Amino acid sequence: MGNIFEVLDFSKLLVVLLTTILPSILMLSLILYSDRKSREPLPMILICLLSGAFTICFSIVIDKLILTLNIIDASMFPSQNSYSVYRIMVLAGVEEYAKLLVLHLFLYKNKSYDDIYDGFVYSSIIALSFSLIETIMYVFREPTFSEMTSLAILRNFTSIPLHIVCGVIMGYFVSLQKFSKTKGRKMLNLLASLFVPTLVHTIYNVFFSIVLINSAESTSIITLLVIILFVLSIYFIGMVFILKTNSLNNIFINNGYYNKHYNFLMRKNDYVYDNLERMT
Repeated sequence: MGNIFEVLDFSKLLVVLLTTILPSILMLSLILYSDRKSREPLPMILICLLSGAFTICFSIVIDKLILTLNIIDASMFPSQNSYSVYRIMVLAGVEEYAKLLVLHLFLYKNKSYDDIYDGFVYSSIIALSFSLIETIMYVFREPTFSEMTSLAILRNFTSIPLHIVCGVIMGYFVSLQKFSKTKGRKMLNLLASLFVPTLVHTIYNVFFSIVLINSAESTSIITLLVIILFVLSIYFIGMVFILKTNSLNNIFINNGYYNKHYNFLMRKNDYVYDNLERMT
């Protein structure tokens, strides 16, 4: 595609930009509003918002490096399909690792990360930043105005929520890691914070790869319903993790009692006391 202004006049360019960006701004507003009782410092939010540039570049570089080194050749797999699933999982894993890296390098040890819900806020915004930049890159590769707007709308209901849901899951496990009492639990939740989002991301990518192959041959109402149900199931998973994060956070802040599955977690007083001990 040539210069974008050769394809779009100003009004159409504005429509494409608004269609691409506004839903993400709305999602960001909802995330921040949900944390209104304990707002995060602006520098922390800015780190999350600006992280998309790093995570996109990191993912592209690492994926190209893996392909160049040819660590695992296609001939090692019993079929092309199994190799494709491997490639999809690697790409999903690299993207999720890039987001996790931002969390641990810039946010995890910050004193402002002081309750369980903060993991949801930081991680979901990091995921939103990644998915928005990725969407902008894909949208402006399209050759016509209608294809740009169609892709932007499609990704606003599919890919962007998928990345946010993976961010929600990651934030949940990172908070379990941060506020665990033992090193064993910390390590277990660190692994889960990468593995579980990667698994969900891989399932999503494999599903849509299969759908795209089948839709090339025929499109039906049943296929559309299957897609809608699948996407709604992703939304449902995200809501389950948000509600669980919020529930654990309420117990944490109020110094309540966790059920037996979460008794490895600190409460607010434990966390404050633990930090004081480390400082003295």
